[in-house]
Amino acid sequence: MNKYVFFRTDRIGDFLMSSILFKSIKNSDHKSKITIIASKKNFEYIKNAEFVDEVILFPENFIQKFLFYLKFFLNKYYLVGILDGKKRSIYFSFIVRSKYKFLFTYKKFYFLSLKFFYTRIFLDENCTSKFDEIKTLLNYIGCSFAEQNLNTISYEKVNNLKLNISTLDKFLIIHFDEKWIFNDYITSFKSIEPPNEKFFLEFLETIVLKTGMNLVVSTGSKQNKYINFLKKNFKLFDENIYFYNLLSKKIYLYDNLSFPQLEKLISNSDTLIACHGAPSHVGAGLNKKIIDIVDLSKKNFILKWTAHFRNHNIIYRDGFINVQNKILSFL
Repeated sequence: MNKYVFFRTDRIGDFLMSSILFKSIKNSDHKSKITIIASKKNFEYIKNAEFVDEVILFPENFIQKFLFYLKFFLNKYYLVGILDGKKRSIYFSFIVRSKYKFLFTYKKFYFLSLKFFYTRIFLDENCTSKFDEIKTLLNYIGCSFAEQNLNTISYEKVNNLKLNISTLDKFLIIHFDEKWIFNDYITSFKSIEPPNEKFFLEFLETIVLKTGMNLVVSTGSKQNKYINFLKKNFKLFDENIYFYNLLSKKIYLYDNLSFPQLEKLISNSDTLIACHGAPSHVGAGLNKKIIDIVDLSKKNFILKWTAHFRNHNIIYRDGFINVQNKILSFL
Protein backbone atom coordinates (compact mmCIF):
# COMPACT_ATOMS: atom_id res chain seq x y z
CA MET A 1 0.00 0.00 0.00
CA ASN A 2 1.27 3.45 -0.95
CA LYS A 3 0.67 6.02 1.79
CA TYR A 4 0.20 9.65 0.78
CA VAL A 5 0.05 12.62 3.13
CA PHE A 6 -0.96 16.12 2.05
CA PHE A 7 -0.86 19.32 4.09
CA ARG A 8 -3.95 21.42 3.32
CA THR A 9 -4.20 23.60 6.45
CA ASP A 10 -6.12 26.44 4.82
CA ARG A 11 -9.74 26.71 3.55
CA ILE A 12 -12.47 24.56 2.01
CA GLY A 13 -12.08 26.08 -1.46
CA ASP A 14 -8.38 25.19 -1.53
CA PHE A 15 -9.20 21.62 -0.55
CA LEU A 16 -11.86 21.35 -3.26
CA MET A 17 -9.30 22.37 -5.88
CA SER A 18 -6.95 19.66 -4.60
CA SER A 19 -9.69 17.03 -4.76
CA ILE A 20 -8.87 16.60 -8.46
CA LEU A 21 -5.45 15.35 -7.36
CA PHE A 22 -6.84 13.02 -4.70
CA LYS A 23 -9.45 11.49 -7.01
CA SER A 24 -6.86 10.96 -9.76
CA ILE A 25 -4.53 9.19 -7.33
CA LYS A 26 -7.36 6.97 -6.04
CA ASN A 27 -8.40 6.01 -9.58
CA SER A 28 -4.81 5.20 -10.59
CA ASP A 29 -3.39 3.72 -7.39
CA HIS A 30 -6.18 1.50 -6.03
CA LYS A 31 -4.21 0.51 -2.93
CA SER A 32 -3.40 4.07 -1.93
CA LYS A 33 -4.12 5.57 1.49
CA ILE A 34 -4.55 9.35 1.48
CA THR A 35 -4.13 11.35 4.69
CA ILE A 36 -4.93 15.06 4.82
CA ILE A 37 -3.52 17.40 7.47
CA ALA A 38 -6.29 19.97 7.90
CA SER A 39 -7.01 23.26 9.66
CA LYS A 40 -9.94 24.20 11.90
CA LYS A 41 -11.50 25.90 8.87
CA ASN A 42 -11.72 22.77 6.73
CA PHE A 43 -11.35 19.81 9.12
CA GLU A 44 -15.07 19.04 9.56
CA TYR A 45 -15.70 19.26 5.83
CA ILE A 46 -12.76 17.02 4.90
CA LYS A 47 -13.87 14.37 7.41
CA ASN A 48 -16.80 13.56 5.11
CA ALA A 49 -14.95 14.02 1.82
CA GLU A 50 -14.52 11.31 -0.77
CA PHE A 51 -11.05 10.11 -1.80
CA VAL A 52 -9.69 10.77 1.72
CA ASP A 53 -8.94 7.88 4.07
CA GLU A 54 -7.77 9.87 7.09
CA VAL A 55 -7.91 13.49 8.18
CA ILE A 56 -5.82 14.93 11.01
CA LEU A 57 -6.25 18.36 12.58
CA PHE A 58 -2.97 20.28 12.64
CA PRO A 59 -2.02 20.60 16.34
CA GLU A 60 -1.85 23.88 18.23
CA ASN A 61 -0.21 23.27 21.62
CA PHE A 62 3.25 21.90 22.36
CA ILE A 63 2.19 18.43 23.56
CA GLN A 64 -0.06 17.88 20.54
CA LYS A 65 2.73 19.00 18.22
CA PHE A 66 5.16 16.59 19.86
CA LEU A 67 2.75 13.65 19.41
CA PHE A 68 2.11 14.80 15.86
CA TYR A 69 5.88 14.88 15.23
CA LEU A 70 6.28 11.39 16.72
CA LYS A 71 3.52 9.93 14.55
CA PHE A 72 5.16 11.12 11.36
CA PHE A 73 8.69 10.32 12.45
CA LEU A 74 7.73 6.68 13.03
CA ASN A 75 5.94 6.30 9.69
CA LYS A 76 7.25 6.19 6.16
CA TYR A 77 5.23 7.56 3.26
CA TYR A 78 5.24 7.15 -0.47
CA LEU A 79 4.54 10.84 -1.05
CA VAL A 80 4.37 14.02 1.02
CA GLY A 81 2.70 17.06 -0.56
CA ILE A 82 2.78 20.55 0.94
CA LEU A 83 -0.20 22.02 -0.88
CA ASP A 84 -0.85 24.97 1.44
CA GLY A 85 2.70 26.40 1.23
CA LYS A 86 2.60 27.34 4.92
CA LYS A 87 5.76 27.58 6.99
CA ARG A 88 4.41 25.25 9.71
CA SER A 89 3.64 22.56 7.14
CA ILE A 90 7.07 22.93 5.55
CA TYR A 91 8.84 22.53 8.92
CA PHE A 92 6.94 19.34 9.74
CA SER A 93 7.52 17.91 6.27
CA PHE A 94 11.29 17.95 6.85
CA ILE A 95 11.04 15.07 9.33
CA VAL A 96 8.69 12.91 7.25
CA ARG A 97 10.41 10.07 5.42
CA SER A 98 9.07 9.53 1.91
CA LYS A 99 10.00 8.53 -1.62
CA TYR A 100 8.59 11.73 -3.07
CA LYS A 101 8.26 15.15 -1.48
CA PHE A 102 6.58 18.08 -3.22
CA LEU A 103 6.09 21.72 -2.22
CA PHE A 104 3.68 24.24 -3.74
CA THR A 105 4.61 27.83 -2.87
CA TYR A 106 4.17 31.49 -3.82
CA LYS A 107 7.53 32.42 -2.26
CA LYS A 108 10.60 32.52 -4.46
CA PHE A 109 12.81 32.33 -1.35
CA TYR A 110 11.45 28.84 -0.59
CA PHE A 111 11.89 27.84 -4.22
CA LEU A 112 15.60 28.80 -4.14
CA SER A 113 16.55 27.78 -0.61
CA LEU A 114 14.61 24.51 -0.12
CA LYS A 115 15.04 22.79 -3.48
CA PHE A 116 17.38 20.15 -2.03
CA PHE A 117 14.74 19.05 0.48
CA TYR A 118 12.05 18.29 -2.10
CA THR A 119 11.64 16.13 -5.17
CA ARG A 120 10.20 19.20 -6.86
CA ILE A 121 9.04 22.65 -5.85
CA PHE A 122 6.19 24.26 -7.80
CA LEU A 123 6.59 28.06 -7.74
CA ASP A 124 3.33 29.85 -8.45
CA GLU A 125 4.82 32.46 -10.80
CA ASN A 126 6.23 29.68 -13.00
CA CYS A 127 2.92 27.85 -13.47
CA THR A 128 0.19 28.60 -15.98
CA SER A 129 -2.49 27.20 -13.66
CA LYS A 130 -2.99 25.15 -10.49
CA PHE A 131 -4.62 22.52 -12.65
CA ASP A 132 -1.43 22.16 -14.72
CA GLU A 133 0.59 21.78 -11.51
CA ILE A 134 -1.65 18.91 -10.46
CA LYS A 135 -1.33 17.17 -13.81
CA THR A 136 2.46 17.61 -13.73
CA LEU A 137 2.67 16.03 -10.27
CA LEU A 138 0.45 13.14 -11.35
CA ASN A 139 2.59 12.52 -14.39
CA TYR A 140 5.74 12.57 -12.25
CA ILE A 141 4.48 9.77 -9.97
CA GLY A 142 2.94 7.72 -12.80
CA CYS A 143 -0.72 8.46 -12.06
CA SER A 144 -3.08 9.35 -14.88
CA PHE A 145 -5.66 12.11 -15.18
CA ALA A 146 -9.07 11.61 -16.78
CA GLU A 147 -11.77 14.21 -17.45
CA GLN A 148 -14.13 12.42 -15.07
CA ASN A 149 -11.76 13.31 -12.23
CA LEU A 150 -12.97 16.91 -12.50
CA ASN A 151 -16.28 15.72 -11.05
CA THR A 152 -15.00 15.69 -7.50
CA ILE A 153 -18.32 15.89 -5.63
CA SER A 154 -20.73 12.97 -5.46
CA TYR A 155 -24.40 13.80 -6.12
CA GLU A 156 -25.40 10.77 -4.05
CA LYS A 157 -23.38 11.83 -1.01
CA VAL A 158 -24.56 15.44 -1.16
CA ASN A 159 -28.22 14.57 -1.63
CA ASN A 160 -28.31 12.23 1.34
CA LEU A 161 -28.10 15.35 3.52
CA LYS A 162 -31.32 16.55 5.14
CA LEU A 163 -32.57 19.80 3.59
CA ASN A 164 -36.08 20.65 2.42
CA ILE A 165 -35.97 21.22 -1.35
CA SER A 166 -39.06 19.15 -2.17
CA THR A 167 -41.00 22.13 -3.59
CA LEU A 168 -38.22 23.24 -5.92
CA ASP A 169 -38.35 22.56 -9.64
CA LYS A 170 -35.57 23.76 -11.92
CA PHE A 171 -33.92 26.74 -10.21
CA LEU A 172 -30.96 29.09 -10.14
CA ILE A 173 -29.06 29.99 -6.99
CA ILE A 174 -27.46 33.29 -6.05
CA HIS A 175 -25.11 33.07 -3.06
CA PHE A 176 -25.42 36.46 -1.38
CA ASP A 177 -22.70 36.47 1.28
CA GLU A 178 -20.47 39.15 2.84
CA LYS A 179 -18.48 39.52 -0.39
CA TRP A 180 -21.37 41.51 -1.84
CA ILE A 181 -21.26 44.01 1.05
CA PHE A 182 -18.52 46.60 0.70
CA ASN A 183 -17.42 47.03 4.32
CA ASP A 184 -17.80 43.34 5.19
CA TYR A 185 -15.10 42.14 2.81
CA ILE A 186 -11.87 43.40 1.26
CA THR A 187 -12.34 47.17 1.11
CA SER A 188 -9.83 47.55 -1.73
CA PHE A 189 -12.19 45.56 -3.97
CA LYS A 190 -14.66 47.53 -6.07
CA SER A 191 -18.06 47.85 -4.40
CA ILE A 192 -20.89 45.84 -5.93
CA GLU A 193 -23.37 46.53 -3.13
CA PRO A 194 -26.97 47.12 -4.30
CA PRO A 195 -28.21 50.75 -4.05
CA ASN A 196 -30.99 49.77 -1.63
CA GLU A 197 -33.07 46.84 -0.46
CA LYS A 198 -35.98 47.32 -2.87
CA PHE A 199 -33.59 47.55 -5.81
CA PHE A 200 -32.07 44.23 -4.75
CA LEU A 201 -35.49 42.55 -4.65
CA GLU A 202 -36.33 43.97 -8.08
CA PHE A 203 -33.07 42.46 -9.38
CA LEU A 204 -34.11 39.04 -8.05
CA GLU A 205 -37.53 39.41 -9.67
CA THR A 206 -35.90 40.29 -13.00
CA ILE A 207 -33.85 37.07 -12.91
CA VAL A 208 -37.01 34.99 -12.39
CA LEU A 209 -38.94 36.81 -15.12
CA LYS A 210 -36.11 36.48 -17.64
CA THR A 211 -35.33 32.80 -17.03
CA GLY A 212 -38.79 31.49 -16.16
CA MET A 213 -37.18 29.53 -13.32
CA ASN A 214 -37.45 29.63 -9.56
CA LEU A 215 -34.64 31.40 -7.74
CA VAL A 216 -32.90 30.50 -4.49
CA VAL A 217 -30.96 33.07 -2.46
CA SER A 218 -28.49 31.54 0.00
CA THR A 219 -26.64 33.58 2.60
CA GLY A 220 -23.24 33.70 4.26
CA SER A 221 -22.62 33.57 8.00
CA LYS A 222 -23.13 37.33 8.44
CA GLN A 223 -26.49 39.07 8.34
CA ASN A 224 -27.03 42.27 6.35
CA LYS A 225 -29.85 44.71 5.62
CA TYR A 226 -30.69 43.10 2.27
CA ILE A 227 -31.26 39.64 3.75
CA ASN A 228 -33.21 41.13 6.68
CA PHE A 229 -35.40 42.97 4.18
CA LEU A 230 -36.17 39.72 2.35
CA LYS A 231 -37.08 38.01 5.63
CA LYS A 232 -39.55 40.77 6.45
CA ASN A 233 -41.19 40.58 3.03
CA PHE A 234 -41.08 36.81 2.48
CA LYS A 235 -43.25 34.17 4.14
CA LEU A 236 -41.76 31.55 6.42
CA PHE A 237 -41.69 28.14 4.73
CA ASP A 238 -39.68 25.87 7.01
CA GLU A 239 -37.32 26.83 9.83
CA ASN A 240 -34.72 29.07 8.11
CA ILE A 241 -36.40 28.92 4.68
CA TYR A 242 -38.55 31.77 3.37
CA PHE A 243 -40.42 32.24 0.08
CA TYR A 244 -41.94 34.96 -2.10
CA ASN A 245 -44.50 34.40 -4.87
CA LEU A 246 -43.88 35.93 -8.27
CA LEU A 247 -46.55 34.96 -10.79
CA SER A 248 -46.25 31.16 -11.12
CA LYS A 249 -42.68 31.07 -9.75
CA LYS A 250 -41.08 31.59 -6.37
CA ILE A 251 -38.01 33.20 -4.86
CA TYR A 252 -36.69 31.25 -1.87
CA LEU A 253 -34.36 32.45 0.85
CA TYR A 254 -32.26 29.76 2.55
CA ASP A 255 -30.67 31.51 5.51
CA ASN A 256 -27.47 30.56 7.33
CA LEU A 257 -26.98 27.07 5.90
CA SER A 258 -24.13 24.77 6.78
CA PHE A 259 -21.61 24.32 3.98
CA PRO A 260 -22.80 20.76 3.19
CA GLN A 261 -26.38 22.08 2.95
CA LEU A 262 -25.20 24.76 0.53
CA GLU A 263 -23.53 21.99 -1.47
CA LYS A 264 -26.86 20.18 -1.71
CA LEU A 265 -28.60 23.29 -3.02
CA ILE A 266 -25.89 23.86 -5.62
CA SER A 267 -26.02 20.20 -6.68
CA ASN A 268 -29.72 20.54 -7.49
CA SER A 269 -29.47 23.94 -9.20
CA ASP A 270 -29.15 24.84 -12.85
CA THR A 271 -26.82 27.84 -12.44
CA LEU A 272 -24.74 29.28 -9.59
CA ILE A 273 -24.21 33.05 -9.26
CA ALA A 274 -21.61 33.95 -6.63
CA CYS A 275 -18.62 36.07 -5.72
CA HIS A 276 -15.67 33.75 -6.24
CA GLY A 277 -14.97 31.41 -3.34
CA ALA A 278 -15.62 27.91 -2.05
CA PRO A 279 -19.17 27.76 -3.55
CA SER A 280 -17.61 28.39 -6.99
CA HIS A 281 -15.39 25.33 -6.51
CA VAL A 282 -18.42 23.30 -5.47
CA GLY A 283 -20.13 24.32 -8.69
CA ALA A 284 -17.03 23.29 -10.65
CA GLY A 285 -16.88 19.90 -8.91
CA LEU A 286 -20.52 19.33 -9.89
CA ASN A 287 -20.06 20.69 -13.44
CA LYS A 288 -22.62 23.45 -13.00
CA LYS A 289 -22.92 26.66 -14.98
CA ILE A 290 -21.13 29.29 -12.91
CA ILE A 291 -21.39 33.07 -13.05
CA ASP A 292 -18.35 34.07 -11.00
CA ILE A 293 -17.89 37.64 -9.74
CA VAL A 294 -14.24 38.58 -9.13
CA ASP A 295 -12.21 41.74 -8.64
CA LEU A 296 -10.11 42.84 -11.60
CA SER A 297 -7.05 43.07 -9.32
CA LYS A 298 -7.30 39.28 -8.83
CA LYS A 299 -7.72 38.44 -12.52
CA ASN A 300 -4.48 36.43 -12.93
CA PHE A 301 -4.94 34.69 -9.59
CA ILE A 302 -8.50 33.62 -10.43
CA LEU A 303 -7.58 32.43 -13.92
CA LYS A 304 -4.88 30.19 -12.40
CA TRP A 305 -7.31 28.66 -9.91
CA THR A 306 -10.21 28.18 -12.33
CA ALA A 307 -8.50 26.79 -15.45
CA HIS A 308 -10.30 23.47 -14.90
CA PHE A 309 -13.77 25.04 -14.52
CA ARG A 310 -16.26 24.10 -17.22
CA ASN A 311 -19.10 26.40 -18.31
CA HIS A 312 -17.44 29.21 -16.34
CA ASN A 313 -18.45 32.84 -16.86
CA ILE A 314 -16.44 35.62 -15.18
CA ILE A 315 -17.81 39.06 -14.29
CA TYR A 316 -15.43 41.67 -12.91
CA ARG A 317 -16.61 43.70 -9.94
CA ASP A 318 -18.19 47.01 -10.91
CA GLY A 319 -21.10 49.17 -9.82
CA PHE A 320 -24.14 47.04 -8.97
CA ILE A 321 -26.17 48.09 -12.01
CA ASN A 322 -23.34 47.06 -14.36
CA VAL A 323 -22.88 43.75 -12.51
CA GLN A 324 -26.63 43.16 -12.66
CA ASN A 325 -26.73 43.72 -16.42
CA LYS A 326 -23.77 41.40 -16.99
CA ILE A 327 -25.37 38.66 -14.89
CA LEU A 328 -28.61 38.97 -16.86
CA SER A 329 -26.67 38.76 -20.14
CA PHE A 330 -25.31 35.33 -19.12
CA LEU A 331 -28.73 33.92 -18.24
